[in-house]
Amino acid sequence: MSRPLRIEYPGAYYHVMNRGTARQKTFLNDQDRQRFLDLLGQTCQMWGVRVYAYCLMDNHYHLLVETADAALSRAMRHLDGIYTQRFNRAHRRDGPLFRGRYRAILIEPEEYFMAVARYIHRNPAEARVGVDISRYRWSSHRWYSDKKRCPEWLNTDCLLSRFGKGRQGVEAYREFMEGEVEEELRKFYHEKYLRPILGSKDFVERVKEEIEERVKRDEEISDARRLLRPGMGQIVSATARVYGKKEEEFRKKRRGHGNEARAMAMYLCRELGGHRLREIGVVFGLEKYSSVSSACLSMKARVEKEKRLARQAKEIKKLLKGQRQT
Repeated sequence: MSRPLRIEYPGAYYHVMNRGTARQKTFLNDQDRQRFLDLLGQTCQMWGVRVYAYCLMDNHYHLLVETADAALSRAMRHLDGIYTQRFNRAHRRDGPLFRGRYRAILIEPEEYFMAVARYIHRNPAEARVGVDISRYRWSSHRWYSDKKRCPEWLNTDCLLSRFGKGRQGVEAYREFMEGEVEEELRKFYHEKYLRPILGSKDFVERVKEEIEERVKRDEEISDARRLLRPGMGQIVSATARVYGKKEEEFRKKRRGHGNEARAMAMYLCRELGGHRLREIGVVFGLEKYSSVSSACLSMKARVEKEKRLARQAKEIKKLLKGQRQT
């Protein structure tokens, strides 16, 4: 299965779903379902997420949400993570509950908001023939006709406003929900590799352009920050001074203890300078990115554990700081 694309920006609408690992049940009883909904309400308040529709099935869930602050990843990590902890504690089990990270389909609200809400609310009927969605307890559909008992965190006004005001609007909403899911939408959700965007061609193109612009902007910011960080030449020079080595030695592969200074310099090039693995490999004579990464990670772990190495790293940083100030 392809890894779902994460597209986040303020005011985005998503159809979010997740399924139990190996299709195991994620809700064993009504206490589990209520526990999930209570947590969903808390998560919305914490991360500024608006919920317009939800449906809990035995081994998966569906949500129709809007994010105010592009915080979908944080919100869903909190929801899935905390629920898993509580589920495991309640049922005396451990390990992952969901099959992985949630799947989020970015939707074009002008075109698909109502259709996705119907798809979610009709999920019980689609899964089991003869189910009356108006009597299904664990979806948001029933709250659209029961405003007095509707959870505060569930926004029903946005969807209902598209059907008119008062009782006539509610009746028009009910009639729409009783209708069949569009064949176009049914085909979309049954594709082997579910696309990350549901919208018109123009909407998809606008989103792609926004992503490309954001990536370019992030790269420019990253490059600007790197200009303010110490260069690899400076780091090698400072490390050589602290270790009492010649800079030429850092460009040669050596085994054993004598390799410590070189590994320290590589680690600091990555940690302080933010330099790319490829660039570090060129300077230190390593062709494989994996070798550079392993050396950096190994030295990082040692610096965090060994006081002597921590002092060495601190001394090098102090020297580099002095060079910037002069």
